[in-house]
Amino acid sequence: MGGVLNEITPKGPKPLGFFSKKLTPTQAKYSAYDREILAAYSAIQYFRHMLEARPFALYVDHKPLTYAFRQNSDKCSPRRLRQLDFISQFTTDIRYVPGKENVVADSLSRVCEIQFSSLADLKLWESSQNSDPELKGILEGKIKFSGDLVKVQMPDSEITIL
Repeated sequence: MGGVLNEITPKGPKPLGFFSKKLTPTQAKYSAYDREILAAYSAIQYFRHMLEARPFALYVDHKPLTYAFRQNSDKCSPRRLRQLDFISQFTTDIRYVPGKENVVADSLSRVCEIQFSSLADLKLWESSQNSDPELKGILEGKIKFSGDLVKVQMPDSEITIL
């Protein structure tokens, strides 16, 4: 699971901090809804010192979570009630953002899944990026992209990836 604390500026969101944590085997068995609540709960706990006494909106890429505070509490597990109670002490303003627009948080939630077993994997990655028509379009300015792409030279190799 992962999250990012952004400050909204006239130029767009500015990241202030990042949070990422691997789910325990038990947590991995939670429903998607409960995993999303856990992620929001954990991120607010992590950034608590920066969020206390400040109004903010919680952006999630799981639309059903936007109705979390409108549901009947009789249908909630004690864990879910406890987590929602904690979240409500900070905000009840939960807004939906489509997953494809929530790239940073989504990539942070998958950090533990990214592994390279060899230099060959990196070469394949570089080759795939070099032949990807959509990425070429972004780099050439033919496809609109609002993020920042940074070329990274891999240590001890001549491989460069984005």
